Amino acid sequence: MIFTAPGTRALQTFCAIFLSTVSAVCHASPNGEPIAPSEQDRDVSARSGQVADIVVTARRVNESLQRVPIAVTGFDATTIRAMQIQNFGDVGKMVPNLEAQRQFGSASAPQFYLRGISTGSLKFETDAGIGLYIDGVYLGRPAGAAFDLADIERIEVMRGPQATLFGRNSTGGAINFVTSAPRGELRIDGEGTLGNYDRRRGRISVDLPAWGPLSARVSYLHNENKGYVRNLTPGRTFNFAEPFGTIRSAGTFGAENTDAVAVALRLDLTHVVIDYRFDYSDKVSTQLGQQLIGFNPGFASTAGAIYGAPGAVVVGPSTTRLDALALDMTSPSHLRIQGHSLTARYDISDAVSVKSITGFRKMDEFVGGNDIDGGALVDPFTNTGQAFTPISSVEDRHQRQWTQELQLIGKTGGFNWIVGAFYFDERGRDNNPVFVGALFPSGTYTPGAGNPNLFGVPTDYFVGSNSSVHNRSYAGYAHAGLDIGEHIELAGGVRYTKDKRQETVLAAGLIGLTFPPSSFRATSDHWDFDATATYKFSPLVRAYARFATGYLSGGVLNGISFKPETANSYEIGLKGDLLNRTLRLNASLFRMDRKNVQTIFFCSDPTLSVCNLPTGPVFGTVLIPLASARSQGFELEMTAVPTAGMTFGANFGYLDDKLSQSLGPRQSLAPRYTTGVFGQYDLPAFNSGAYLSARVDGNFKDKRNSDPVPLSTTSALTELPSRFDLNARLSLIDLPVAGSKVRISGWVQNLTNNRKLEFARDLSTAVIGVFQVPRTYGVDLGFRF
Repeated sequence: MIFTAPGTRALQTFCAIFLSTVSAVCHASPNGEPIAPSEQDRDVSARSGQVADIVVTARRVNESLQRVPIAVTGFDATTIRAMQIQNFGDVGKMVPNLEAQRQFGSASAPQFYLRGISTGSLKFETDAGIGLYIDGVYLGRPAGAAFDLADIERIEVMRGPQATLFGRNSTGGAINFVTSAPRGELRIDGEGTLGNYDRRRGRISVDLPAWGPLSARVSYLHNENKGYVRNLTPGRTFNFAEPFGTIRSAGTFGAENTDAVAVALRLDLTHVVIDYRFDYSDKVSTQLGQQLIGFNPGFASTAGAIYGAPGAVVVGPSTTRLDALALDMTSPSHLRIQGHSLTARYDISDAVSVKSITGFRKMDEFVGGNDIDGGALVDPFTNTGQAFTPISSVEDRHQRQWTQELQLIGKTGGFNWIVGAFYFDERGRDNNPVFVGALFPSGTYTPGAGNPNLFGVPTDYFVGSNSSVHNRSYAGYAHAGLDIGEHIELAGGVRYTKDKRQETVLAAGLIGLTFPPSSFRATSDHWDFDATATYKFSPLVRAYARFATGYLSGGVLNGISFKPETANSYEIGLKGDLLNRTLRLNASLFRMDRKNVQTIFFCSDPTLSVCNLPTGPVFGTVLIPLASARSQGFELEMTAVPTAGMTFGANFGYLDDKLSQSLGPRQSLAPRYTTGVFGQYDLPAFNSGAYLSARVDGNFKDKRNSDPVPLSTTSALTELPSRFDLNARLSLIDLPVAGSKVRISGWVQNLTNNRKLEFARDLSTAVIGVFQVPRTYGVDLGFRF
C-alpha cells in the first residue's frame, strides 16, 4: 500500500516520534483498561487532571473509544452541552475530515461530507454514503435529519467504511446518536436559554424512581428563534391543489420553532433487559434564504429582461451576505419526525447473549414553497398581475421504515464474536413539481395539469418529479476478535447484503407527459469484508492496520437504473493515552478506492454534456455515474490535560480527493484541510463547591467547490471560501441553590461574525447561494436536583 499525498512524510515522522515516546512513557500508565465513568464522574475526572474516557458502540458493544481499532470521535454529554450540539447538522464542529453544511431545498436536510463522501441528494431513490443512527437504529433518509433530539447522552462518529457491523451505505462512515437511559432514581435536569434573534430554548428531563424492575425517563424540549434574514416580500399567498394547499411566503429566513419529546423505559429482570425509546419532533422552520449571487452567462441577456422588469423586487446579485432578500414563494416548512425502538437482551449465560433491535421511524415533511431564483416580481409580460417566478418548487414528502436486527453475542476469554441478521423495509412518497418560468393564476394552480410556462412548455414535472418508492434490504453478518498473547489482537468479519428497490413514477420528464406512469425495479447484492490487526504496546497504547470494504446500494432514479458503488479502504492508526492519561494522541492514515461512484447533479440545461445520458437528455435530478475515484489523507486528534482543571484539544484532517479530477480540474466538494481546536479551564472550586469554567472552540475548513459539475464561467461564484469560526462560553457550575445544583453560562457562536458563503449552485440560469448564520449569543440557566 503506497500513499502519495502531500504531508505523508510529516505523518510518518510523527509516527516515529510517537512510537519512540511510547516506550518511554507507557510505564507511567496504570495497568488495565480504563472503565468508562458516568457523566458526573467525567467532570470530576477532567478536573482531577486526566483525559476523560468515552464509551462508544463502534463494534456494537459498549467499550472504551481507545480500545476500538477504528478512526472514531466521541462526544460525551458535557461536551455536547458545551458545543451546543442538538442534531446531526451540528456534528461537524470538531471531527477531522467531516464537513456539515446547510443547503437549500429543505430547512432540515444538512449536507455531510465525511472523508470526501457525501450524504447525496434528498431523493428517496438514492441512498447516502454516510450511515445515520439513533440508538443503533438506522435512519433511511438524510433528508429531514436536522431535527432536535430532546435528550442526547453521547455521539460517536466512525470514519471510513463500516463493512461488517454497520453494513450498507456507510462507505464514508457512520454517525450514531445515543439517547439517555433512565437512572432508576428521582432526578430532574432542566435548562433554559435566552439569546439574540429572539432565541428561546428550554429543556427538562425527569427520571422517576424505579418501580421494581421498571424505570423511566421523560424529556421535553422547546427551541425557537425568529430568523436571521428579513423577507422583503412576506405574506404573499399561492393556492395549489392538494396535497399542497395554500402557501404563504415567510417573514424571515432561518427561523425555527421546535417541540420535541423523548421517552426512555427500561425493564431490568437481571438476565433479561428490555429498553424502549421514543423520540418525537415537531419543527416549523424556514431555510436560511437563497441569495442571488450571479447569473450564468448564457442566461444573462434573458436575466436583464426578467429581473429588471417593472414590478421586480430583486436584491443583488451580491457575493456578500445580505440582511434582506426578496423571495416571494419561500414558505415555512413543517417537519414531523417520530421514532420507536425496542431493544431486548437476554443473557443465555455469562458468556453468551442474544439481542433484538426493532425500530420504526416515520417522517412527514411539507417543505412548502422553495423560491430558488433569488428575486420576486409580478409578471410584466401578461400585465395581469399573475405572480411569476423563474425557478421555484413546492414539495410534500412522507417516509416510513421498519428495521429489525437480531444479534448473537459471545465472549470467552480472549475470543469475542457476534453473528447478526438485519432487515430494512421503507416506503416513501415525494411530490416535488419544479416550476420554470411558471405563470401562476390568482385561483388554484394544479401542478402537472399541462400548464404551459412563459415559453409555452409544461414544465411542472418535466424538471420536477412525483414518485414513490418501496425499498427493502436483507443482510447477514459475522464478526470476531481474538487476543493472541499479551500484545496482539486480530479481528475480522463478513457481511452479505441484498437490496430490492422499486420506484413508481407518476410524473418525471417525459413520464406523465408523453409516457404513462410506470414502475421500475432494481436488485443488487454485495459481499463486504473487514480485517484488523492490532498491536498493544501497553493497555493504553496501541497501533492497528485495517482493511474494509464498503457498499452503497444501486437502484433506479426517474426510470434510469444505476449500479451500486463499492469501496476498498486501507487504514493504519495509532491510539494512545500517555503520561498517566494526561495526553491522548490518536492518528490515522487512510486510502480509499471507489468504483461506480454515484454523483448527484441537477440538470436544467440540456446542452450540458452531463445532462445527456445514453438514453437521451435528462432534466431535474440525475445521477452521474463515474468509473472510479480515489481519496487518501490522514487525521490527527489530540487532547491534553497539563494540569488539573485545564484541557486543550486539537484535531487536523487532510484529504486528497481524486473524485474532483474525474470531472475536470477543480476543488473538491469536501475541504482539503479541516482543523479544530479548543481550550477549557476550570478554576478551583469555591467553598460552596461551585466553580467557574471558560471554554473556547475554533474550527477551520479549507476552500472547496459547492457545485458537483462547476462550469468555468461560474466556478468562481460557486467556490466556498475558507473560514475559521470561533465560539466561546463562560460558565458558573454546581452553584448550590435550595438543594439543587445550578449552572449559569454566557455563550457566543461565530464570535467574529463571519458571513461567508456556505452553499452555492449554478442552476444554468441564476447562481444561488446560502450564507452562514451570523453571530449569535445568549445566556443558559440550568439546574439539577
